Amino acid sequence: MPAMASITVKKADDVTNIVYDAIAPSAGDTVPAIWRQDTGASAAIPLGHRAMAWLKTLWNGPRTARRVLFEYKRPYSTLNTTTNLYAIADTLVIKIDGIIPQGMPPAEINEGVFQGANLFASALIKQCTAAGYSAT
Repeated sequence: MPAMASITVKKADDVTNIVYDAIAPSAGDTVPAIWRQDTGASAAIPLGHRAMAWLKTLWNGPRTARRVLFEYKRPYSTLNTTTNLYAIADTLVIKIDGIIPQGMPPAEINEGVFQGANLFASALIKQCTAAGYSAT
């Protein structure tokens, strides 16, 4: 099993790094590992208003495949200047639901997972996701 660690990714400018800090490792099936963007975040922003991601794994019903569920949430917070409190105005959510058949050779699983994840990280898929429209 992979060990829990913080994750560094590129910001939208494709130059600047942003760190998602390891908050909690998974304690087993159905318990998510959790990351939150604390490093570099303004101390004034409440923890619940920061971008976060979680990943959990579990067996499918007949135990022939592993399910991998990933969710990323990025709240958009605004400061109420009257109360001096932050409020979440909206939240961007990205979910990925993977099914990994356990009867496939490990090399095929690795190739499929890496190609699929790299496709999702491709410029075109990022542009479509940001626009909210598929490529036309």
